[in-house]
Amino acid sequence: MHPGNLGRGKSLYDYADEHFFADGIKSLIDSKKEWKYHVELPGLRTQMRINNPVLSVSFKILLSAAAIMGILIQCGVFDGELRLSVFNYFTLLSNVLCAVYFGAAVIYEARKKDTRLPVLKGAVVLSVTVTGLVYHFMLSGSFQMQGTMALSNILLHYVVPVLAVLDWLVFDRKGRYTWKSPLLWVLLPLAYFAYAMLRVALGATLGYGGNRYPYPFLDADTLGWGQVVVNVLVMGLSFIVLGYVFFAADHFLARKALAREGRKDG
Repeated sequence: MHPGNLGRGKSLYDYADEHFFADGIKSLIDSKKEWKYHVELPGLRTQMRINNPVLSVSFKILLSAAAIMGILIQCGVFDGELRLSVFNYFTLLSNVLCAVYFGAAVIYEARKKDTRLPVLKGAVVLSVTVTGLVYHFMLSGSFQMQGTMALSNILLHYVVPVLAVLDWLVFDRKGRYTWKSPLLWVLLPLAYFAYAMLRVALGATLGYGGNRYPYPFLDADTLGWGQVVVNVLVMGLSFIVLGYVFFAADHFLARKALAREGRKDG
């Protein structure tokens, strides 16, 4: 079966109602198997996931707990010394977004509902993925942490990003992003860059050790504004490219599920 054969705006379920193979398609959609594949047009919205609410909710609880633990350690909650300045960093802000989004998703999905605001989830997952990639490839050798701070570092830069990507890959319906989605997702890091530079311009010190800038690649005092602008543009472009990698993977998996449906129908 090809998506072009379905009426615009009709789900596969609705389409099945109008055709001789309705009973076979309905039994496939309504089956209680662990894996379900559901096609809905327009937009090639396809489900290819593990459809297990208990497992999905448990996974999100683990993800939220990892993010919250990492944030609390960074804030000094367990040391008796509150450090709110850590929220100057994109790492903390992206993990806060993860903790809030996935915490809300636990409640939402526990009521047997689907992924909440999938485009927003895409922005959250991509933001924390960039957090992990930037740290690993650009910042990991610039400082060392000990004890619980080292644990927090691993949670925020590695564990949470990997779990967030896996949650999308394993539990989300595929084919829900459009070509515009990555252009919306890039607004989050660009807003952070604008916020950080504005605060520094107003006299704030956002970095460790008296550094005015939160990250070396934003340090206009050392690099000059020209290089900082280039850095921001390159990172923004990289963010968009990575977003389109997610978009491409999303639609590849959707088409793969649809092709599998076609083979079963044949």
